[in-house]
Amino acid sequence: MAPPDTFLPAWRRLPALSGVAFALLLLFGWFLSGGDAPDYTATDETWTNWADTKRAGSGIAGFLILLAGVALLHFAGTIRSALGSAATTVTNSGQLARVAFAGAVVGASGIAMALVTVAAATSEGAAADPVVSRAVATASAGPYMVAAMGFAALLGSAGLLTLRRGTFPRWTGIVALVGSVSFIITFLTLIAGTGKDSVFGYGFLPGILSLVTWSIATSIKSYRAATAANVQPAV
Repeated sequence: MAPPDTFLPAWRRLPALSGVAFALLLLFGWFLSGGDAPDYTATDETWTNWADTKRAGSGIAGFLILLAGVALLHFAGTIRSALGSAATTVTNSGQLARVAFAGAVVGASGIAMALVTVAAATSEGAAADPVVSRAVATASAGPYMVAAMGFAALLGSAGLLTLRRGTFPRWTGIVALVGSVSFIITFLTLIAGTGKDSVFGYGFLPGILSLVTWSIATSIKSYRAATAANVQPAV
């Protein structure tokens, strides 16, 4: 018997790599964005210069982060299936898988809204009204916190289930939990105040790096698992 046509199975395995696409798009979008805005009390000139300097980068970042959100939604389905497969062996695994999926949806929505809001704040460049830029950029704190909430739920649930069942390598579970805690720490920014740099806000960076590392590792693992499951020897 001739070997089966492998085109369709390979096509079906590609969504597992959406986690890699998400991670790369998120990184590029994050570093291109003008998210590190001046303090609220900075001068109008400072805000105008910021809008002018970050105009092009923030626009590209907004575009990339929307693509990243699409990739993450596809990857969330893959992760939910992988984590949900533990339902028969780990108590409450189904609940954790659903929370991880919901967290991915919320996180994708929040980070997209945040970076698109920053892009809007810089869209007029040097011609921007500094008062408007200040108000719009400050408003991006809300979506950033929503994103942190979603990613904390995604990584926390995935990390716990990975350590309990071993769906993915154990080290990815530890990375996920570190990222979840980092995102939760950023919540304290709201108490310290969002109008100026807060030490708690720096928790977002290790959170993002943990999310990217976890996404790439689990995406590759999922792809390899799907490949192994679809290998059929010729007869």
